[in-house]
Amino acid sequence: MAVIYSEEHDLVAALHRGTLGAPPWEEFLEQLRRRTAADYARLLFQGDHDWLQSVRIPAVDDDLADINEIYRQEFGNSQALPHKAMRPNRVYSLDEFIDSSDPLQNRFKTLFMQDPDIRFARNMRVTEPNGGQIWISLGRKKSDFSASDGALLGSLANHLAIAAGTHAELERQRLKAGISADAIMRLNFGWFMLDGSGRIIDMSEQAEALVQEAQTLRKSPDGRLVAEQADAQGVLRKFLKLRQAGESVVRSVHLSDEPWLDMLLTNPPADLPGALQPVAIAFVHGERTSSAERSQHLANLFGLTLQEARLALHISHGVTIREAATLLGLTHETTRLYSKRIYAKTGTRGQADLVRLILASIVALA
Repeated sequence: MAVIYSEEHDLVAALHRGTLGAPPWEEFLEQLRRRTAADYARLLFQGDHDWLQSVRIPAVDDDLADINEIYRQEFGNSQALPHKAMRPNRVYSLDEFIDSSDPLQNRFKTLFMQDPDIRFARNMRVTEPNGGQIWISLGRKKSDFSASDGALLGSLANHLAIAAGTHAELERQRLKAGISADAIMRLNFGWFMLDGSGRIIDMSEQAEALVQEAQTLRKSPDGRLVAEQADAQGVLRKFLKLRQAGESVVRSVHLSDEPWLDMLLTNPPADLPGALQPVAIAFVHGERTSSAERSQHLANLFGLTLQEARLALHISHGVTIREAATLLGLTHETTRLYSKRIYAKTGTRGQADLVRLILASIVALA
């Protein structure tokens, strides 16, 4: 009995470790296959959605195909398939699971087992409260499974439900994190944690990309954050001295005109977890694309001419009408006329309103 408990313990440990695997649960399935002397072990996972993830030990070439597309082509959206009718936590033999007189179910068996030579099987469906489901299947070609094999599979039901819920939540959070990371990347937003001497303790991926480009910011050989522009570096140095003296200060620094890039130097949050104790946080934000590309986006979005879009972009950077006229090679009168057209086409009431509109538009994500 102690041996059985030990085996179950090892399987449970592998099952919970498997929620973090890529693909998940390979180690668990291999251990379960060996323990039950199965020719194959397979697990299908479905979160709170329609698509399935499949893991099979040993793997077969068919696993490379999109299982969801195969099921759609073969069975459509049929709810009468055998695996959907299974009662949760009950272990089914192949005869209980498949009606051999039904051609559709026989075809389903071939796809589900992925081996026409499988004659004996144990299958179980497990659900979790948030909609996640797991189907687990063991198959043999020559001899049937024992009662203890079925009992072992059944004993894993509660742990499979927990694993299904954990994996479903991880998938949801991965999806959210991926979308959030993409939005942050498109906004060209990054951060640095700095110690009192300006050494980088940690940084975001976007911030790391900026220092690797080394056009506006770089990392010195001793790990310090360095601004390429002398004025910006001076502000950073003075800010760090004030922070070392215990002062609570915030400073903004302009780093680059093309593409536009700014940095906000501020105090770290008081409730940072763990052992990290930065003296300062540097937030970096700006444009990813050139002004020419962003002007084209503005023109398309608001129906502006390219010259009007270029002017709108300058205005969004805080440039005055007179300064923009010089930058664009236009007269002051022409630039004022263009600005009125821009306000009319965008429905804005003035420069401040236009700045808010552009910063809130999808142009910021371009």
